[in-house]
Amino acid sequence: MKVLGVNFSHNCSFAYFENNVLKEYYEEDRFNKDKGFRPPHPFLGEYNYLSLDKFKNIVFDAVAISSFGAEEILLEKAHIENILKKIKCKEVKFYYTQHHVHHALSGFYFSNFNEALGVVCDGGGERLNPPRHQFKALESIFYVDKKNVNYLYQHFSNVDTDYFKVYDQIPCELNFKHRLLTQDNYMDLLCSNKLWAGLKYKRYKNQAGFGPNQEGQLMGVAAYKDKDTNIDKDVLEIANKAQEETLEERIVLIKKATTYSDCKNIILSGGYHLNCSNNFKLVKHFPKLNFFVDPVPYDGGTAIGAAYQYANYNK
Repeated sequence: MKVLGVNFSHNCSFAYFENNVLKEYYEEDRFNKDKGFRPPHPFLGEYNYLSLDKFKNIVFDAVAISSFGAEEILLEKAHIENILKKIKCKEVKFYYTQHHVHHALSGFYFSNFNEALGVVCDGGGERLNPPRHQFKALESIFYVDKKNVNYLYQHFSNVDTDYFKVYDQIPCELNFKHRLLTQDNYMDLLCSNKLWAGLKYKRYKNQAGFGPNQEGQLMGVAAYKDKDTNIDKDVLEIANKAQEETLEERIVLIKKATTYSDCKNIILSGGYHLNCSNNFKLVKHFPKLNFFVDPVPYDGGTAIGAAYQYANYNK
């Protein structure tokens, strides 16, 4: 079976699986030289995906598309229609609310674990009850094995919008059990207005004066705190706060993950886990756990996760 996974978020990517083996993987920015490329608004005209030329002679059994949680479903529909004009396939599967699942499954594919707890953290994934809901997923926990993907916990925040602004004046949390339509159990769901996870890291990056896709620079600067350097002291302080505060949040999340299962295998995915410094500290903090960091933890990897999900779980 030939399956093409598609991600049209930032780091736009395409993952070609044949008989459950990743044969080819391309990121569009390698072709158009626009780092971290995200397709332009489709209503401005059709974008010519250069990387899709690699597949012009292949007829796919299915195309599995991972959503990035756009506010308007018509926006994503237009992106999909443009992509489908350039490839040949027998079936299309659009996963609209499983962005974090695809992060976890990307890591699971590469890990060779038979089971694992997928711990995902990024700057904002799928929306809660899309398409117009203002709460976006910032962190998630899943149990994954060769036959199942079970939701255990998700934290959604509305802090990145002006919606429900009245609640932004004080910390607000709502904890409850959420019934999943795709499985017979419930997951723990937290809705808040917290600045958290990868989104917090991005805010610190902006505060320190770094530009788009420069989270790595913020991480690197943090290593110079309390050292003899010409780097601005305020920037050093911001970088250190970003590292320390988000590390503590990740420690809490991993501890929470271990309350759901005796499984000792932990997969780290989502854009936050490009943070190799804090990844290493997590490994040191939990010596009894087996860690695997997704090699494509940013949105590019969701193309891999979507194709893997179609081929192995709920087609």
